[in-house]
Amino acid sequence: MMLSSASFVGMATMVKISGSNIPLMQQVFFRNLVMFIFAFIVIRQQKISIRVKPVHRPFLTIRCVFGFLGVISVFYASNHLYLADAQILQKLNPFFVTFWAVTLLKEKVTWRRILSIVLGFIGAVIVINPTGNLELAHPDNSAFLGNGSFSLIFPFLVGIASAFFGGTAYAMVGKLAGAIEGMVIIFYFSLFSMICSALFIPFHWVSPDPMTWIYLILIGVFAASGQYFITKAYTSGKASSVAVFDYTGVILSPIVGMIVFNENLKLTTLIGMAVIIGCGIWAISLNKTK
Repeated sequence: MMLSSASFVGMATMVKISGSNIPLMQQVFFRNLVMFIFAFIVIRQQKISIRVKPVHRPFLTIRCVFGFLGVISVFYASNHLYLADAQILQKLNPFFVTFWAVTLLKEKVTWRRILSIVLGFIGAVIVINPTGNLELAHPDNSAFLGNGSFSLIFPFLVGIASAFFGGTAYAMVGKLAGAIEGMVIIFYFSLFSMICSALFIPFHWVSPDPMTWIYLILIGVFAASGQYFITKAYTSGKASSVAVFDYTGVILSPIVGMIVFNENLKLTTLIGMAVIIGCGIWAISLNKTK
């Protein structure tokens, strides 16, 4: 999960850099194209069967649909909100994972586990230090929504939706653990997302320059790495246990922001990092005790 979080930080950085030049669906398409090629090669080399039993198909379908909606929401929020606001909304993800883990996967979640997630979220708030203002990073990109209050609230709602979609999709991965190979899940998810996003490309295609091509490819590379490790995490351990480690990504975010976007590293960032690391160590100790 830690490696996955680091990979998604890299993906978000590439999305942010290329977002002003490349349409949303074009970014999503290349993200899934690279991931599909990666999954296809691994499946061929390891001779993994891609056949899915009928009983597992509904859960795989939900994983694909909600995962696709989650990617769109994440990219949209990253391109239209300040980075801090988009990140903190995405960190609601573990709450939804834990909710589905209890209601759908029938996992037992102790008050210590819930407290570790809540404290991790507080640490994320301290690190990211969201503005709390209903302002868009690129207000001109949302002109179609009008000038009313809804045009300001909508990107924030999309950011919250990204956490719900992502949490639901990852809960389905936990549900399929042991029944379907993780790489097969990635294969079908990337194929589904690639086909859906390709339907929009002819209407909004923008020819990338050489540097933008590199950014688009890196979006896919980081996404493939992130999907591989997050699938490994949810198929190897309990969803409610590994979800807390999603917060480790915010430790890298301020560092990347400082280097790439000239953002300042504040004292609150260091305090938040300490809280997150402490929650991670506590979660590990809870696992060992159990």
